[in-house]
Amino acid sequence: MVRNPSLRRRLLLFVSMPLLAVLVCGGIINYVIGLHYANKVYDRWLLDSANAMGDLVNSDAGRNELSEQARILLHFSVKDRNEFAVRSLRYGVLAGDQDLPQPRPGRAPSQSPAVFTNFSDHDQAMRMVSVFIANKADPGDILVISTAETVRKRQALARELLISTVPIELLLICVAMALVWLGINRGLRVLEPLAHEIRMREAGDLSPLRTIDAPLEVQPLVATIDALLSRLDRMLRQQQRFIADAAHQLRTPLAGLRLQAERALADPRPDTVREALVHVERLSAGTARAAGQLLALARAQAPDESLGAAAPMDLAEVVRDEVSARVPDAIAHGIDLGYRGPEHGVIVIGDAVLLREMLGNLIDNASRYGSRGNGVVTVGVQTDADGSNVLSVQDNGPGVAAELMPRLGERFFRAVGNNHEGTGLGLAIVREIAERHGADLVFSNHAEPHGLRVEVRFPSC
Repeated sequence: MVRNPSLRRRLLLFVSMPLLAVLVCGGIINYVIGLHYANKVYDRWLLDSANAMGDLVNSDAGRNELSEQARILLHFSVKDRNEFAVRSLRYGVLAGDQDLPQPRPGRAPSQSPAVFTNFSDHDQAMRMVSVFIANKADPGDILVISTAETVRKRQALARELLISTVPIELLLICVAMALVWLGINRGLRVLEPLAHEIRMREAGDLSPLRTIDAPLEVQPLVATIDALLSRLDRMLRQQQRFIADAAHQLRTPLAGLRLQAERALADPRPDTVREALVHVERLSAGTARAAGQLLALARAQAPDESLGAAAPMDLAEVVRDEVSARVPDAIAHGIDLGYRGPEHGVIVIGDAVLLREMLGNLIDNASRYGSRGNGVVTVGVQTDADGSNVLSVQDNGPGVAAELMPRLGERFFRAVGNNHEGTGLGLAIVREIAERHGADLVFSNHAEPHGLRVEVRFPSC
């Protein structure tokens, strides 16, 4: 079984890695600083030794050499190897180690300060200081006093300083990690009220969560959950509405089918049975149409994720193809169906399947409620001056009363006095599809030619 990652451990890991990096960097910095100050201390000691040796060599005795006791003291060291040399710029090496390198002052020897030199002798790193003093025994001569030692004591001192500070830094980091752990535990407790609220909710409660107590960092998660709850609530409402619509639409024809079946069973005479079958065929056709309209409405109301992605398409071509496909059926019903507009070049962003469904319902509605026998339905496509693309369908029927115009597009609404059969869902489907495409649906009565005009105004691309 895969173990879920722990946010607490992940946060602690994210904090511990920088702290360990700080420990390493701090150790390096402490070692460099310790070595720097060790060099300063031992350089001072070397310089003092060189000055003291210069005083001994350049004494009033004027011998320019060291006593045996002084040599022993200069060479003596428990841990390091010490060397010295006394040189005369005129006479050469007067005392000490002849192998020590000759210092090179940057200016006149009489004006040169102490010169420090790093070199290697027998694979040992050494540090040397040289001072330049006037030779009292020979006023025209300059004495160069050099003292040198290995750097092991300096490095050992720096290591001791590092070793003494590392435990303290480790202790501080452990304390910091403990405090971070406590802080993370305490910080994650602010999620408990949110988890408790979600856990205690009823199954049907899809209202937004309370975000007033949620931390700022958790607000995006809460907003995402609220958006999900809103989508679920919308889907559930649509399902409930679809069930109610289906029950509303199918109850009456099913009752009629049962009534006609009971009538045929009660009176088996051929004329009665034939009349009942005629009614059954008509009710079945109406039921099939209602079911198709309900499915079309459900498809138009479905979430965006369940439909194909919208894409640019030529509205003029889609409309011309749909009108051409419906011309034979229109002629059979005595309807003059025509198209007015360009052949192509009207681009909109949309779903071709839904647009054909919308146009089919507009043509069917105009054909059904227009003038019978000499009905004229004109489908048009045009681009207005503001750049919006307009799909229009106009019939030559009686139109719709002004007080009923705002109700067009409501589900199951049919104008009073309309004797034509229908489900009252055609314009509702048109409205849903128009809203899905960000288009405006406009109804108006035209005096010349007389009839209802429906416009779908698509936004400019």
